[in-house]
Amino acid sequence: MDQLVSALEATLDANQTTRVSAELLIAKLSQDSPSFVLKKYVKEHWSPFFPTFKGPPATAVEVKQEVRALIFGGLADPVRKVRLACAVVVSDIAHSDWPDEWPSLMSQLLALVSSPHALEVEGGMRVLKDFVGIDLTEDQLLPIAREMLPQLLTILGSPDAHSPTTRARSVLIFRQCIMTLFTVREEHPEAVKSAIAEILPEWLDAFRQLLSVDPVAELASVESWDGLSIRIAIFHTLETILNSFPSTLKSSLPTFLSLSSSHLSLLAKVYETSYLSSSADFDRPQSEEEDSDVPTDLSTLIATLLDFETQVSRKKSVREFFVGRNGPGEGMEHSMDQALAYARMTTDDEDSWASDPNAFVADEDDEMVSWNVRAACTDFVTGLIDTYGEYALKALWSAFQRRAAECDASKLRSEDDWWKGYESALALVGATATDLMQHVQESAEEGKAPVFDLGRLFTSIVPAFLSSPDAPFLQGRSFVFASQISQALPEDLASQYVDAAIQVLGDGAAGVPVKVSAVRALNNFFRHLKATIGPDRATQTLARLMPLLPQTTENTLVLIVETCEATLKVAGTTLDSQTCSDVITTVLNLWLANPGDPMMGNAVCELFSTLSSISSPSVQSILLSSALPLLSSVLSEIHADPFSPRAAAALEIVDNVFDGQPSPLGSGFFGAVAGVLFEVLAVTEDRAIVQSGLHVITTVVRKDVEQLLSWRNAQGASGLELVLAQVAHLLQPGASESGGLFVGDLVLHLIRTASPSLGPVLPDLLKAFVTRLATAETASFSQSLILPFAYLAHTQADTVLSLLEGISVPGVGSAPAMPALQVLLAKWCDTVEVFQGYWNLKVNTVGLMHLYLSQRPSLQQIVVKGDLLLTEANSKTIMTRARAKNNPDQFSSIPFHAKALKILLHDVQRSGDDATIGKKGGEMEDFDDVDSDDGDDEWADEGAEFRTGDKDLDFLSDMLGTDGALAKYMQDTSSEDGGVDHDDEDLKNDPVYSLDVQAHLVTFFKQAYEGNSNSFRELAEQYLSAPEKEVLATVLQSP
Repeated sequence: MDQLVSALEATLDANQTTRVSAELLIAKLSQDSPSFVLKKYVKEHWSPFFPTFKGPPATAVEVKQEVRALIFGGLADPVRKVRLACAVVVSDIAHSDWPDEWPSLMSQLLALVSSPHALEVEGGMRVLKDFVGIDLTEDQLLPIAREMLPQLLTILGSPDAHSPTTRARSVLIFRQCIMTLFTVREEHPEAVKSAIAEILPEWLDAFRQLLSVDPVAELASVESWDGLSIRIAIFHTLETILNSFPSTLKSSLPTFLSLSSSHLSLLAKVYETSYLSSSADFDRPQSEEEDSDVPTDLSTLIATLLDFETQVSRKKSVREFFVGRNGPGEGMEHSMDQALAYARMTTDDEDSWASDPNAFVADEDDEMVSWNVRAACTDFVTGLIDTYGEYALKALWSAFQRRAAECDASKLRSEDDWWKGYESALALVGATATDLMQHVQESAEEGKAPVFDLGRLFTSIVPAFLSSPDAPFLQGRSFVFASQISQALPEDLASQYVDAAIQVLGDGAAGVPVKVSAVRALNNFFRHLKATIGPDRATQTLARLMPLLPQTTENTLVLIVETCEATLKVAGTTLDSQTCSDVITTVLNLWLANPGDPMMGNAVCELFSTLSSISSPSVQSILLSSALPLLSSVLSEIHADPFSPRAAAALEIVDNVFDGQPSPLGSGFFGAVAGVLFEVLAVTEDRAIVQSGLHVITTVVRKDVEQLLSWRNAQGASGLELVLAQVAHLLQPGASESGGLFVGDLVLHLIRTASPSLGPVLPDLLKAFVTRLATAETASFSQSLILPFAYLAHTQADTVLSLLEGISVPGVGSAPAMPALQVLLAKWCDTVEVFQGYWNLKVNTVGLMHLYLSQRPSLQQIVVKGDLLLTEANSKTIMTRARAKNNPDQFSSIPFHAKALKILLHDVQRSGDDATIGKKGGEMEDFDDVDSDDGDDEWADEGAEFRTGDKDLDFLSDMLGTDGALAKYMQDTSSEDGGVDHDDEDLKNDPVYSLDVQAHLVTFFKQAYEGNSNSFRELAEQYLSAPEKEVLATVLQSP
């Protein structure tokens, strides 16, 4: 590096010989290791702009000028490696210097891409693509685009002058321009509209012409397949236009869809020969340029075409392509045929999967699947079913039958790959299992035959493949497919499939694909057929799975552990002591030996949570006598290694053991880990360990607080004392917010379950909370600290307010002290919009209602942040980070009671938004046509002064009824929609959980209005916006 710096400085020497020698040395250094030497120099010595800068001083201005000229000249160097290195360095320098220090760069690049010399064009294009994507603002792009895009279009249309990859790069730069225009369309609507109308037609016409050329004929006429890069870039760009400016493609979309489908048809034989056939003697051409930005392989083109068609298929303008007069159209049938054909397993996959179970599991896992042709086929088929429903399922069944006939004929001809069509067809049908089973069920309920004959599949086709050792991948796929549709299987047939899968696990002759597929199938069977699979089969399966655990690693090991967990749920109380002990010992030893895989960690934790939930005395005894002591021992390793991964892993498992426990906990469970747990929390700085440890204690508090209160350590300190000491430590001003994220939750549940024991320390505890709240920076940490106050405001409003009124929070720096009540309510109102959690939101709502209704004078004096003040800077401009920093938003200041009204009305309005979704097609209902029925005449005119005449919120009257959406929103217990999950069973006995918040909200507003509580009417009139007044009027007039 010193040699390079000296050489760069020498280029400024007055002596010509010295300058020439320096330039030659730089050229030599660049050719030796261009991408390393030059890039390292710029990143470390060029400018403080770069995070890795090692100055001062930065490179001198005179040296920069020389270097820029030298490196820019390298963009046309005849040596490709030098051109690439110079392009990278020019891009890096541009980020730092353009436009202030290198204002001529853009004009230089445009001149370069306009050059008649191909090498100069290629070098300029490489920089330009990166430059357009990162450095150009909307103000700069619009005028530059008008000069740049015509030249790019010329390059695209000049196959004799430019390489395919250079032409493809011109399309990618155009695509980047489209993306940039889309991001600024709201700020510059007219300019963007004009630019799109001006530039798009020419490019679309060029795309049509290029795509009309037969791709197979083009491949046959050249040695390289680099020309595919242009087609890939075009379809990527069309997809970008479709998602950004869809109306501009509406008229030409059928044409491009037809061209895409034609490509898939024409390229099918080439793809089969190149990727699928195990007997073809064909070597795929290698690209002349290895460039990840410009892929040139056929598989990428096929996947891109399928992705494009997936997006296009949702548009109304192409509906006629897919749908005929009374069913699926010819295009739909053809599309399904193409998907099933292209989804076939490649020879590369065969070679990889046959010997590497981890690769097989990874590529077959829905959550880990990589983007490839099969994945694109799956998305295409599921997308068609989502859009066209029964028509698509009918087309899929027709395509399946055609593919099956072809496979049968191929098998009769003794062709090696006969099974691939069946395997891909079952894979795609299995991916649609949810939609397919729903269709079958609905058809049965309506008394009609389903359009997809699922019964024929699992009775006449799939069983024959379960014992096909000559086609192991098809055999394995059959197991997986049967498990995917297991809920639709007749009970006797399901049992046969389960038995066959269990038998495969013990078959020493079965290969990797079959055994792994059998494990995956059993995983599905035991999860979906708990009621029909007996515990004896679960015990038998565990016996077959256990020997596989020490033999496997990575993805395969995760799959087996997940399957063991699913099996344990079915085994339940029949699980014998020896098997339980073997599972615990084996899994813990495997995991703690290498606790670095998060997926394995999740699987192990789920397994121990399931074990802990089994009510068998023998299982509970082994957990207590074997698992917890071993985990405690590992946890104590934190003393030797403060960041021990083994200790962190052990504590996660302990956490899940307590999560899975019933309430109350098993006798002695907390005592088995309490000592080492408190020791670790007292010394560790590992945030993850702190969070897990607090969660364990919180779980104990929620499920069996008496175990905490009655426990004492060797020095006589009680569990509660140690908890409060940890809370105090985590609330210190310098403590990590992420580490103390669960402090509020812990204290809230202590208040719920052990309030009498907290009485003497409650004042100090609240002071510590509000003092830390004053300096809290994150919304999640603020919520954690606020919710205990919200709960106390609901249960002991006067007590908590009296305590807060006597507390003063020290100011930060030279700032004066603040009343605790002011600190609490200001932060509460400022962060309430991002509060999360079903029960938490209930606590927040009832707490605010109680505070509003309180008559304490101290609340009248509290002023908090109100509405955003609209200014010229923020009302008509998209706020970027830089603009927000230079023009920070300003807010009004309003009384706390006014803000509380706004928050509570916002809760009503927010929950009502979901109620506007109609039941048909997901479209908005027209509430303007709904007759209003106010119901109770007594309230017919209440709140009329707040109504503006806008009917958009009339639906709230219905929503607020007994069966309305708000009631369902506030009482929903489904975990998937933010409701209470199985860990929150204890909350169902809490008064807040069972509280009818909907009724309380309505009653609150009506009573506050009627009694004009805390000047309700004046506050509403003065501080509520027009939409808020409309919501209030609707609530007041509700039944």
